[in-house]
Amino acid sequence: MLDRFGTNPTQLVGILSFAATTIACLAAMRRSGLRDARVWKLLAVMNCLFLFEIFVGSRHRIHDHVVALLMAEGEYGQRRGTQEFIIICLATMALICLTLFLFSHRFAGSAVRIAACLTIIVLALFAIEAVSLHALDAIYYQTIGPVLLIGWIWAVVATGILLAAAQR
Repeated sequence: MLDRFGTNPTQLVGILSFAATTIACLAAMRRSGLRDARVWKLLAVMNCLFLFEIFVGSRHRIHDHVVALLMAEGEYGQRRGTQEFIIICLATMALICLTLFLFSHRFAGSAVRIAACLTIIVLALFAIEAVSLHALDAIYYQTIGPVLLIGWIWAVVATGILLAAAQR
């Protein structure tokens, strides 16, 4: 049935997860003070971009383009070290962002901090998925029921964002 709509169960989970988080962040923005409202708005935009990414799939296109370039240059076999470096850089940037959000006094609400941290985690997941190491792909793309593990991760993170937004 989902094939008629050009989607699969994992994409459907992503679409529902990020649509719900976008709406929840917008609702939390309306109920928040000025300081937190700006962050909720940014989180709504980011989650809306994740929703758009599920439809477009640019992370897969970026990966395919890079693989084609590496194969054309004859360097596809040496890509593992480069990918590991990129993943370490992405993980470091995500950790720095998490730390800034957790310990920043710019916005007071713990709910917005939790939602921001969870959104950064999703951003890191998308970035790591775009880089694509085969060992990580084997984990992310395991099927659990009709949905891939990455879809379940999106759903769990979205639930956390929804709960944080509901606190506001």
